Amino acid sequence: MNSGLKQIIKVLMSTVITMICCVLLITFTALIPRNLLKENTLKSADYISEKGLFPLLIGDKINSVQDNYSDCCILDIIYCMDPEHPFRSAMLAEYVQQYGEKMADGLKSAIAGVEPNVEYGRYWHGTSVLLTPMLILMPIQVIRIVFGILATLFFLISCGIVFKRGNKAFAVCMIIAFLLVEPWMFFLSLEYSTAFLTSTVASFILLLKKDRSDKGTMPFFAAVGVVIFFVDFLTTETLTFLLPMLLLLAERAVSEDSEKDTKKGILSGCFSVIKNGACWFAGYAGMFALKIIILVSMADNDVVSASISEGFFRLGGETRLGNTNLAPEATPLVKLSGAVWHNLACLYPVDSGLMLPYSAWIPTFIILAIGLALVYLFHDKIDHKKFVPMAMIAFLPILRFLVLANHSYIHFFITYRVLMVSIAVFLYYVYENSIHSLILRKKKKQFRS
Repeated sequence: MNSGLKQIIKVLMSTVITMICCVLLITFTALIPRNLLKENTLKSADYISEKGLFPLLIGDKINSVQDNYSDCCILDIIYCMDPEHPFRSAMLAEYVQQYGEKMADGLKSAIAGVEPNVEYGRYWHGTSVLLTPMLILMPIQVIRIVFGILATLFFLISCGIVFKRGNKAFAVCMIIAFLLVEPWMFFLSLEYSTAFLTSTVASFILLLKKDRSDKGTMPFFAAVGVVIFFVDFLTTETLTFLLPMLLLLAERAVSEDSEKDTKKGILSGCFSVIKNGACWFAGYAGMFALKIIILVSMADNDVVSASISEGFFRLGGETRLGNTNLAPEATPLVKLSGAVWHNLACLYPVDSGLMLPYSAWIPTFIILAIGLALVYLFHDKIDHKKFVPMAMIAFLPILRFLVLANHSYIHFFITYRVLMVSIAVFLYYVYENSIHSLILRKKKKQFRS
């Protein structure tokens, strides 16, 4: 058996084993009696009812939107899981939401014993594996803080590992980028913290792996792709590939075993991103396919077709210029450009009522121009074998916004945080090829004198 076939088998085995573990976990979770969850679920419903679904926490700033809607939805789904039919109820993911009823009131209706009437089967809602046992002990407010602490802790530890292994500048750039995407919001909504927590745990595990060659990382990324589709609605899912892959590239850049030839180094780095990314996507798409297959076996055709059509809608569905169906439809160009600049706008202190294209494009172009000017003026020799693969990582968030234009245009206040990797690469590129170059020149002058 040749090495290529062996590698494919390893990736497939990793994907299938992870899938089986996820299905078993969510099925066993559904066995937990609902009466154990009642007290803290009711406290959570009261909290969300008081706060509202999408409150702005800092003035009218668009990047301070707290998403209580999605968290309320998963709580509703969890409470509606039936211990007598654990597998079926976990797969159909039904919840209570009467016509005209507020989301928190729907959750309260579920607690009161109203039968679920809405299905949300296109997602796995795998966060229930963690949330359900936690709801026995604490309400959603405390669970969010726990998620935020864990996500931040794993991120800082991962950056610390990269720092200790020699790439101190990149670790610092990564932390700065983290601070620029409002990390405190991870403590206030599971919709924001779940994908980031998955990303940071994946980064931590990857950096501790003994075999961090592509042969060792490809099966790992396939498993990560499965896990993120299992736990995430559709938020910053690509971060679970981009963050660990970027940290891996940063570590490899200072490794003594790194490729010395520039052309070979560029090709090696780019192919590594492509191979590992393909494995991640295979796991992600495979988990979606598995959910559809399960729905076909137990749900009617309407549920299955609705799940599939909703997925395609996120790719190219119609997008309105306002918040109602009566608003005019965005043209393809407006939708694509909006999918990008809406996300960029969240990086700046923009008020929700003042979101216009120039509020994103102008500061972004100014920052890019200043950074690239510094590189042009002060760089020595740019290490292309280091930065070309990293550039691929930096541009992938923009590609994600364009491919999932409908979703990125509407849910920008969630999706923009994936730009953290783009910011980190830009900061590192500017530092290494301007500030660091100046420092090295100064040291050389001092040595000669």
